[in-house]
Amino acid sequence: MASWMHWKYLQKMNNHELLGKVSDTLFYFHKNRIPGIEEFVESFRPNQINSKTWLVDELATTKTSFDKVLVVGSWNSVLLYELMNQECDVSWFHFLDNNPLVHKHRDIYFKYNKMDLNYDSIIEDATNFSDFEKYDLIINTSCEHMKPLPTVYGPLYALQSNNYTSIKEHINCVNSTNELKEQYKITQTSYVGTKAFDNYKRFMVIGSHW
Repeated sequence: MASWMHWKYLQKMNNHELLGKVSDTLFYFHKNRIPGIEEFVESFRPNQINSKTWLVDELATTKTSFDKVLVVGSWNSVLLYELMNQECDVSWFHFLDNNPLVHKHRDIYFKYNKMDLNYDSIIEDATNFSDFEKYDLIINTSCEHMKPLPTVYGPLYALQSNNYTSIKEHINCVNSTNELKEQYKITQTSYVGTKAFDNYKRFMVIGSHW
């Protein structure tokens, strides 16, 4: 039932091409017994769709063309990639996550749907990564899952966190957009906002460190 509700919500986005690509990929996962199918489905739950759509919509009002984009704590990032591809022009993505399986899921999605690869996968703990200067956009929609990362001069940052403290993996929740700004030393903002979900609030900051 939960999976069916995800598909109904995806349909409401009026994005039938994406729905078809995701459904076909899931059929491939099932047929070939690819592990982690539940996690792939989870990445398309309604709150994920809401949060990623919100981010891309607001990001596109700030800037739409990027050379190199780093997605921190990326998960499979299929939904984010597809939404970014609709609204922005990105030359190359780097997806950073310490879980090899989520990178495999993305690779399968791209291969099965005959999509050109314009990304690299980085299997590493985000808190050990240091090469931030070469990106013009850094996206982190998982700030609650990690300690604040070093902030560098130059890139545009698109950050999301929440106050959902009852999840044990959420080791770094915030209670306001101001707290998120302070954690990442964002001094020049182009967007600040809050969305209320059933059990928590999600905070978003788009801006730079100068």
